[in-house]
Amino acid sequence: MSPQPAECQAAIDAVKELLNTHFHEAEDSADEDGKFSLGFRVTFDRSHSPTKLKVTCRVSKVMTDEIECAIDDPNQAQLPL
Repeated sequence: MSPQPAECQAAIDAVKELLNTHFHEAEDSADEDGKFSLGFRVTFDRSHSPTKLKVTCRVSKVMTDEIECAIDDPNQAQLPL
């Protein structure tokens, strides 16, 4: 396996640092089933010299709520039971 380019290694190091920093916060946001997530975005900007690197970490908690019901058609006559 060939060595990682410096840009890749810098991104990996940044992701590791953010993961270590925010893991417990993400863990605390777990849902009832124990599920939680961290998302990482790595952006390289080569329009500058040297290349600019930005790594973003997102911790999210998803909340889902649902109501299901049947709505009678008001224009439909009710049948006697």
